[in-house]
Amino acid sequence: MKNSYIITLLLIVATALSSCDKFLDVKPKGVFIPEKVADFEGILNSPTLLNTFPINLLGFTDDNFNSIDKISQNSTTNGYLWRSVITVNEKDFPDVWGPLYRAIYNCNVIIGRVLEASEGTEARKQSVFAEAKVIRAGCYLTMLTVFSKAYNSSTAATDPGLPLVTSINVTDKVPGRSSLKATLDYIIDDVKSSIDALPATNVNRYRVSKYSAYGLLARIYLYMADYANAEIYVDLALQAPNCSMLNYNDYTSSYSVPEYDLNPEILWQISAVGNGSPAFMLYSDDLKSYFNDDDIRYTFLTVTNNNGLGRSSFSGTYNFGITLPEMYLTKAELLARKGSYNEAMNIVNTIRQKRIMTSAYTDQSATSGEDALAKVFAERRRELAYCGLRWFDMKRLDQEGRMPEIRRIDPETQEVLASLPPHSPKYTFEIPVRVQMFNPDMVLNHPND
Repeated sequence: MKNSYIITLLLIVATALSSCDKFLDVKPKGVFIPEKVADFEGILNSPTLLNTFPINLLGFTDDNFNSIDKISQNSTTNGYLWRSVITVNEKDFPDVWGPLYRAIYNCNVIIGRVLEASEGTEARKQSVFAEAKVIRAGCYLTMLTVFSKAYNSSTAATDPGLPLVTSINVTDKVPGRSSLKATLDYIIDDVKSSIDALPATNVNRYRVSKYSAYGLLARIYLYMADYANAEIYVDLALQAPNCSMLNYNDYTSSYSVPEYDLNPEILWQISAVGNGSPAFMLYSDDLKSYFNDDDIRYTFLTVTNNNGLGRSSFSGTYNFGITLPEMYLTKAELLARKGSYNEAMNIVNTIRQKRIMTSAYTDQSATSGEDALAKVFAERRRELAYCGLRWFDMKRLDQEGRMPEIRRIDPETQEVLASLPPHSPKYTFEIPVRVQMFNPDMVLNHPND
């Protein structure tokens, strides 16, 4: 193990495609090698690139309650209790890191080869190329929220980010970790350089469009607390065609709401690795405190089971992607932050009118930007519960001193199993054991643990 190779970082099985520089010149028997643009689109349509949300992120958050065996060392328990390493067995495929670097590898296959495809128009090649870059950027952003510190402009140039892997040759040495700033600059450039080649609408909501790329940029800049740029891109995302908010008052039950991949609120449908969903994951007492019985989200998206109040869902494959409500709430937050609190509350009320029973609805108001911001955060907590953004929000809000201490309590003994204090190093998980084993020179987040 003297050298580090991409195969040990990505933890995938190589084929002749990834190890041969002139793969189009050779067709090993039994090995599929993409040649046409349609072949590369097939990779875009594969589960590896459609299902890129690691479901384990939901378990890290204060939205989630779990009755766990505290002795267990499985990844669910380790994430729930904010232990340093999520996947401790070096023989196991590491949660979060493994599936996302596998997706990045597949994106790199497209990025490295589609422009040389033997069939297909130049415009189509460029569009597929652009989609792969945006998906790769999204994967990197998700991993940053797990394996890197929250963004702080004063330390981002030296805080470790991620290895930026671009090669598909498995004998290439793994690059070292770029800084957090360099990683974010890289993914921002990937998305911005893709926009002109992307369609305004794509063949379905799983595929990347110009407006889902705008939405991703708004999300990235919000994470960085770059509110001026976040506003530029959220305004562009909100111009997405064929998108609109649903009024839950118009539906008799969750089963009558359009399924996720047909829902007009969705700009970019992203499913979970393995098609997982939060079905029956339990609401924490804290999350439950944000709702009342007049909130249709509470009746449509919860189910009572033997363990407590669990999450339900609409029909279809659960979505963890970019939505119109997320963009509206981002816009409301940005308005509140610059003191435009009435305008911020107008957006909040527009959402609430479509989520609260008409007979019980009243507008909310604010007396200041800070008051509006608190109400925006509360609405974000309700609207985006179990949508995959709470850990993202917890990390960025902790930078502002807006996160209280979170505790994991044993429901039977009331024992405090773990705590996550403000500014805790536990907000950053360690590089997986298996990756460390094959990459002994990789910079660690907690080298003294």
